[in-house]
Amino acid sequence: MHSEIRTLLSSTFGRLLDEQHPVAYARRALPAHDDAQLGLWRELADGGWLEAGLETFQAEYGPGTQFMGEWAGRSLLTLPYGSSTFLARVLLEQAPALDAVMLDLAAHPASIRCDRSGDEPGWIDAYGPTAQYLRLSRRDSGWLLARHDAAMLEPVQGLDPTVSLARLRGPAIAQAELADEQVLPALQNHLAFQLAQLTGTASATLDLAIGYAKEREQFGRPIGQFQAIKHPLTDAWIDLDNSRYAVEALLQSRAKVDPALAALATRIATGAARRAVKLSIQVHGGIGFSWEHDAQLYLKRAYRSATEVERLAALMQG
Repeated sequence: MHSEIRTLLSSTFGRLLDEQHPVAYARRALPAHDDAQLGLWRELADGGWLEAGLETFQAEYGPGTQFMGEWAGRSLLTLPYGSSTFLARVLLEQAPALDAVMLDLAAHPASIRCDRSGDEPGWIDAYGPTAQYLRLSRRDSGWLLARHDAAMLEPVQGLDPTVSLARLRGPAIAQAELADEQVLPALQNHLAFQLAQLTGTASATLDLAIGYAKEREQFGRPIGQFQAIKHPLTDAWIDLDNSRYAVEALLQSRAKVDPALAALATRIATGAARRAVKLSIQVHGGIGFSWEHDAQLYLKRAYRSATEVERLAALMQG
């Protein structure tokens, strides 16, 4: 069944990203209101992909969440697809009154900062003036979802050059309270998608390293034949495969919120991803550090994504 879903989504969602979001887009750090990005977002909305987090889609294609996340990670997607689809859209289904807080997702991709109430407003991914900026904060009892004015964002310098960063400033434009039973299931599925996306990013750069190890020769042999390179590459591949099993287990538990499993899956996936992207840089040698090579883009995206998912997993603990 999983293979059938993978084949179906590969010929639709995966092909859409392959054709309309090459890694070159990430290198250019295109904002959401760029013509190319607008076109892709319209395709995602018109194709029903913004509904992928809803119960009807999950009941039939739930395992596909993992595949979709990996494709998004491999393409270094620079649109807030995960937060819009698996968090904002799902919360709106759970609480229709959020219509008064959220803008239309088909026209305004949702960037979401998840943290604890009372924390200093932290950074949020910035996608330009057409996006909407939401803060989902955990309180002593329940949650608060607030929308902030895009004009009040304060740009900040981040590690990942593919997506701009900003800090939330000013009071909320609109806000609403939510209960644990509305937020936690959505947050868990959103975390699973983000972990799959992180795994896809690390897997893509590991593929680059393996390909390079087969071509680059030293002492008359491809460097991939040397144990010092071959064994770490094999270990990294196994680690990422373990990440996939952890994400799959988290998706299978979607009917029951499981903070302990979420924390375990996060530790496995972030550890594997960080090791893989660092190894890719090492295998590529000096060229891996250069701006012209994509390896450094994957490394920076992976480290930034790992920080985000660790924060999400910690929020689920209470």
